[in-house]
Amino acid sequence: MSDKFTVSKSYMEKYFSGCAYRAYLYRQWSLKQQYLSPALKYGIAVHETIKGMIEKKADLDITESVRDRAQRAFNWLDKTGHEVLATEVRHLAPISELSQVFGIIDVIARNPKGEVVLIDWKTSRNLWTVTTTEEGELIYVGTRGWQGPIYLTVPYESDIINIGEWPTRMLYVLLPETGGVESYEYHKNPEDVKALADAIELLRVADTMNAYPKNIGTYTCNDCDFKYVCWKTLGWEKYYDRKENKSSRV
Repeated sequence: MSDKFTVSKSYMEKYFSGCAYRAYLYRQWSLKQQYLSPALKYGIAVHETIKGMIEKKADLDITESVRDRAQRAFNWLDKTGHEVLATEVRHLAPISELSQVFGIIDVIARNPKGEVVLIDWKTSRNLWTVTTTEEGELIYVGTRGWQGPIYLTVPYESDIINIGEWPTRMLYVLLPETGGVESYEYHKNPEDVKALADAIELLRVADTMNAYPKNIGTYTCNDCDFKYVCWKTLGWEKYYDRKENKSSRV
């Protein structure tokens, strides 16, 4: 398994976001904790707090805002009757003889119908664009991306938590800054499975060719976590740590 080309949702998003070189830098470097964006730090805190509440950990050192969102998530699980089976599950699954996908699943749960589902928490409404027709028919939810097809791919160790068959549906759950909770159910389908396989094969071939073109000066530069190492600005090293295991390519 270790010899296979391995990609994650984050890696794929960076490659296809408008600058392939961003994905290359993501593979080579990690952003130091003190330089993580406030939004990313906040999202991590919410995820960790939800996990702590599920595991009934006390004395969580968090802000009131983080506690509020995490409490709403915890209450949503209870209200909707989802029995939590596992949290923060490492997921590694084969796509082909040459490639595999990696990710960390927020929650695996059993719904009131007895079906096992995957749950992913979202804290940013910027990723929650719902597109419909004029008649109100749902076209897509912007948060979907590669995450659903990746996490719903049957992993090597699908019986790791004794859940039987691997789930075929996933719930994206938005915890907005104020208000309640919104959710969107995604179902595994052949079209997305094929699109994922095609995209990963494209990435694998590009990697063999070291094809990571830099899209210089675009709007993506402003929001790129790796702009300092990309431009080799004065003192850029202080922002980054070189990854020890570059072969993982996630």
